[in-house]
Amino acid sequence: MHMMLIEGIDEPLMRSIRSRAAMYGRTPEEEVLTILDNVARRPGYRSFEEALLAMPNVGLDSDFERAD
Repeated sequence: MHMMLIEGIDEPLMRSIRSRAAMYGRTPEEEVLTILDNVARRPGYRSFEEALLAMPNVGLDSDFERAD
């Protein structure tokens, strides 16, 4: 297993991590690993570019102009 050192975590963030960890019965380290795992391995993650390219073509701007 790999090891990672994260420096510069401010106190409010650390309190949030400790609070979440306590809520779920985990250590702060386990909570951070869970958060990272949920985000990094999230199924169906698409980049912003991929999301834009997946949008359907719904017409031209002029198709949506208000008719007087």
